[in-house]
Amino acid sequence: MKTFRHLLSKPDTVIQYYVSGTRKKYMNPISYFAIAITLSGLLFFVLRNIYEIDLTQSSFSDNQTTNLDFVYDYQGPISYLFMPVYALMTWLLFIDKRKFNYTEHLVTNAYITAQTSYVQVLICLPLFGFFDIRYDVFNGILLIAVVIYQFFILGKMHQTGFFSTFFRGFVYLILFMIITIMLGVLIAAIALVSGYMSLEDFIAK
Repeated sequence: MKTFRHLLSKPDTVIQYYVSGTRKKYMNPISYFAIAITLSGLLFFVLRNIYEIDLTQSSFSDNQTTNLDFVYDYQGPISYLFMPVYALMTWLLFIDKRKFNYTEHLVTNAYITAQTSYVQVLICLPLFGFFDIRYDVFNGILLIAVVIYQFFILGKMHQTGFFSTFFRGFVYLILFMIITIMLGVLIAAIALVSGYMSLEDFIAK
């Protein structure tokens, strides 16, 4: 609980404690991240199977879209696979400051992703249980909030000004969206090749 509380109130302090070698004060990022991903998997199970929410339905089209909900069955492995990619992105975006190495960015992103996953679980369970909300709208708002939180922390750690941090965060958001699109194309290609889906499934109905 202390790790969770302090990642809300003084997140940069928590992370810098760990990367500086003080390992006993807070939960280590690997365990914290692993628990968060497990809880996120349970959250998506509840949303899909108990609340019966289509997590891939678009709010901006009346057409019936291809159901790619099966992607959330692999949410855990995908999170582990892409964590090094996110760390590489933030490391490159702050490489001019030369304050933290790639491994330390990996630790930072693990803590940040885990923390936002815990918050997502705490918000989503009651929110979607009591209100009729489109998941894609919520997820878009959440993504922006996560990037703001992420670069608030990174900005404090690297001691960058508001506009410098904002620009880096904006570039990160664009790169994140490009990677998400590429991942979507890859998943669709795998689904086609494996026979799980056909070309007709991608035609709007």
